[in-house]
Amino acid sequence: MKLSREYKIGLVTIIALALLLWGVNYLKGINVFEKSSKYYAVYSNVGGLIESAAIYVNGYKIGNVSRVEFNAESMDNIVVEFSIDSRIKLPMNTVAEIKSSSLISGVKDIYLNLGDGPEYYESGDTLLSLAETDMLAFLDPLIARVDELVISLNDILNEGNRENIGRTLENLQVTLSSLKQSLQPGGDLASTFTNLESVTGNLKDNNEKISTTLDNLASFTDSLAQSDLRVMIGRIDSTFAQLSLLVEGVNSGKGTAGRFVTNDSLYMNLNNSMASLDSLLTDLRENPGRYVRISVFGGRDK
Repeated sequence: MKLSREYKIGLVTIIALALLLWGVNYLKGINVFEKSSKYYAVYSNVGGLIESAAIYVNGYKIGNVSRVEFNAESMDNIVVEFSIDSRIKLPMNTVAEIKSSSLISGVKDIYLNLGDGPEYYESGDTLLSLAETDMLAFLDPLIARVDELVISLNDILNEGNRENIGRTLENLQVTLSSLKQSLQPGGDLASTFTNLESVTGNLKDNNEKISTTLDNLASFTDSLAQSDLRVMIGRIDSTFAQLSLLVEGVNSGKGTAGRFVTNDSLYMNLNNSMASLDSLLTDLRENPGRYVRISVFGGRDK
């Protein structure tokens, strides 16, 4: 059967269009010979996400974005359609997050954060969405802060402040030199460290004596704790209580001692009696003949 020229041209055109369609889809990352499932996600801002962007799960590419367009009902929402390998099942609560693949290039892709199920999405379902914060929006305030810091540094490093900083550095250098000299053998700090080393050496050498002293102290405190110290203190308290009662009784005139201390007439009588006794003894010493008579012949005078 002989084919006409027009038939050949039409067949070549169809083959060329098929190859062109396959090539365009291949460049987009879509394999027309592989069965795929379509899903959707809605974002308020896609941050530059384009068609043919990759779809990743745990860092592995499983599909591509096939379409990005505004929602017909609301211009505030952007609908993203993407296709993935139909063999991959997405659990419920899976989140489609737009993230930057590279900070330098700014290319955006979709990373699927698998949910906890237990059911699975079906082809044509809309997934939960999440858009990464734009790094430029984060860096703009930081850049402004850096500019303010640079301006502040320029104000600090003016001519007058530079002179002050120079003098400060000179003083610091002098201080470091003095510190270095102090650390030299014979310096103040070196001598201090030497004395400290000597003290620690002595403590180390007398460690056994210190241990013995501490043991003796512990033994003394144990003995003191085991003694009847509480009973002794109780007896002392009782003695002081009785002494307090005695002093109180004396001050109030109770008992012999109290009456003697508080009664003036008794004191005066006793004082007069002592004076009379003293006078009697004086007279007896000076005039014994008045009281005692002695006879030479052994007789007694009547």
